Amino acid sequence: MNRGKRLLPLPYATKGMDVSLSGILTSVEAYTMDKRFCQDGKLRENNNDDIITPADLCFSLQETVFAMLVEITERAMAHIGSKEVLIVGGVGCNERLQDMMGVMAKERGGQVFATDERYSETHIFMV
Repeated sequence: MNRGKRLLPLPYATKGMDVSLSGILTSVEAYTMDKRFCQDGKLRENNNDDIITPADLCFSLQETVFAMLVEITERAMAHIGSKEVLIVGGVGCNERLQDMMGVMAKERGGQVFATDERYSETHIFMV
Protein backbone atom coordinates (compact mmCIF):
# COMPACT_ATOMS: atom_id res chain seq x y z
CA MET A 1 0.00 0.00 0.00
CA ASN A 2 1.37 3.41 -0.97
CA ARG A 3 1.22 5.61 2.10
CA GLY A 4 2.04 9.29 2.27
CA LYS A 5 5.37 10.15 3.82
CA ARG A 6 5.40 13.90 3.49
CA LEU A 7 3.43 16.23 5.77
CA LEU A 8 2.52 19.28 3.71
CA PRO A 9 1.46 22.54 5.38
CA LEU A 10 -2.30 23.04 5.38
CA PRO A 11 -4.54 25.61 7.11
CA TYR A 12 -4.84 24.83 10.83
CA ALA A 13 -7.39 26.80 12.80
CA THR A 14 -8.75 26.13 16.27
CA LYS A 15 -10.43 28.61 18.56
CA GLY A 16 -11.65 27.47 21.93
CA MET A 17 -13.29 24.15 21.25
CA ASP A 18 -14.11 24.94 17.62
CA VAL A 19 -12.22 24.03 14.46
CA SER A 20 -12.36 25.78 11.14
CA LEU A 21 -11.86 23.69 8.03
CA SER A 22 -12.12 26.74 5.81
CA GLY A 23 -9.68 26.56 2.94
CA ILE A 24 -8.20 23.18 3.75
CA LEU A 25 -9.59 21.39 0.67
CA THR A 26 -8.74 24.38 -1.51
CA SER A 27 -5.15 24.10 -0.29
CA VAL A 28 -5.07 20.39 -1.06
CA GLU A 29 -6.42 21.09 -4.54
CA ALA A 30 -3.78 23.80 -5.04
CA TYR A 31 -1.06 21.21 -4.40
CA THR A 32 -2.39 19.22 -7.37
CA MET A 33 -1.49 22.18 -9.57
CA ASP A 34 2.04 22.43 -8.13
CA LYS A 35 4.80 21.44 -10.57
CA ARG A 36 6.05 18.92 -7.99
CA PHE A 37 2.73 17.04 -7.98
CA CYS A 38 2.96 13.60 -9.54
CA GLN A 39 -0.36 11.79 -9.95
CA ASP A 40 1.17 8.31 -10.14
CA GLY A 41 3.68 8.98 -7.34
CA LYS A 42 6.65 7.91 -9.47
CA LEU A 43 9.80 9.94 -10.05
CA ARG A 44 10.10 11.56 -13.43
CA GLU A 45 13.28 11.69 -15.49
CA ASN A 46 15.71 14.41 -14.41
CA ASN A 47 13.67 14.97 -11.27
CA ASN A 48 14.73 14.75 -7.67
CA ASP A 49 12.63 13.08 -5.04
CA ASP A 50 10.94 16.38 -4.14
CA ILE A 51 7.56 15.26 -5.43
CA ILE A 52 4.09 15.52 -3.96
CA THR A 53 1.96 12.42 -4.32
CA PRO A 54 -1.78 11.85 -3.83
CA ALA A 55 -0.83 9.74 -0.79
CA ASP A 56 1.06 12.73 0.64
CA LEU A 57 -2.04 14.89 0.21
CA CYS A 58 -4.26 12.33 1.95
CA PHE A 59 -1.73 11.88 4.74
CA SER A 60 -1.41 15.64 5.26
CA LEU A 61 -5.17 16.18 5.28
CA GLN A 62 -5.75 13.40 7.78
CA GLU A 63 -2.91 14.44 10.11
CA THR A 64 -3.93 18.11 10.09
CA VAL A 65 -7.62 17.52 10.76
CA PHE A 66 -6.94 14.89 13.41
CA ALA A 67 -4.41 17.17 15.14
CA MET A 68 -7.08 19.85 15.37
CA LEU A 69 -9.57 17.34 16.82
CA VAL A 70 -7.03 16.14 19.38
CA GLU A 71 -6.22 19.73 20.38
CA ILE A 72 -9.81 20.72 21.03
CA THR A 73 -10.47 17.45 22.84
CA GLU A 74 -7.53 18.10 25.14
CA ARG A 75 -8.87 21.58 25.79
CA ALA A 76 -12.32 20.18 26.60
CA MET A 77 -10.79 17.60 28.95
CA ALA A 78 -8.92 20.33 30.80
CA HIS A 79 -12.03 22.49 30.97
CA ILE A 80 -14.18 19.83 32.64
CA GLY A 81 -11.41 17.94 34.45
CA SER A 82 -11.91 14.70 32.56
CA LYS A 83 -9.28 12.00 32.13
CA GLU A 84 -11.28 9.89 29.70
CA VAL A 85 -12.19 10.19 26.03
CA LEU A 86 -14.77 8.08 24.23
CA ILE A 87 -14.38 7.98 20.46
CA VAL A 88 -17.38 6.89 18.41
CA GLY A 89 -18.71 7.45 14.92
CA GLY A 90 -17.44 6.64 11.49
CA VAL A 91 -14.31 8.77 11.84
CA GLY A 92 -13.80 7.29 15.30
CA CYS A 93 -13.08 3.91 13.68
CA ASN A 94 -9.89 5.38 12.21
CA GLU A 95 -6.95 3.79 14.01
CA ARG A 96 -4.73 6.80 13.45
CA LEU A 97 -7.20 9.07 15.23
CA GLN A 98 -7.43 6.56 18.06
CA ASP A 99 -3.62 6.48 18.32
CA MET A 100 -3.28 10.27 18.33
CA MET A 101 -6.05 10.63 20.91
CA GLY A 102 -4.41 7.89 22.99
CA VAL A 103 -1.06 9.68 23.08
CA MET A 104 -2.73 12.89 24.22
CA ALA A 105 -4.80 11.15 26.88
CA LYS A 106 -1.80 9.20 28.18
CA GLU A 107 0.20 12.43 28.50
CA ARG A 108 -2.64 13.79 30.67
CA GLY A 109 -2.77 10.62 32.77
CA GLY A 110 -5.98 9.51 31.11
CA GLN A 111 -7.22 6.92 28.69
CA VAL A 112 -9.17 6.53 25.46
CA PHE A 113 -12.07 4.24 24.76
CA ALA A 114 -13.32 3.45 21.27
CA THR A 115 -16.41 1.58 20.20
CA ASP A 116 -16.38 -0.94 17.44
CA GLU A 117 -17.98 -0.33 14.07
CA ARG A 118 -21.37 -1.71 15.18
CA TYR A 119 -21.90 1.35 17.38
CA SER A 120 -20.28 3.93 15.14
CA GLU A 121 -22.69 6.20 13.38
CA THR A 122 -22.52 9.99 13.31
CA HIS A 123 -20.78 11.14 16.49
CA ILE A 124 -17.02 11.64 16.46
CA PHE A 125 -16.04 11.78 20.13
CA MET A 126 -17.25 12.81 23.56
CA VAL A 127 -15.34 13.87 26.63
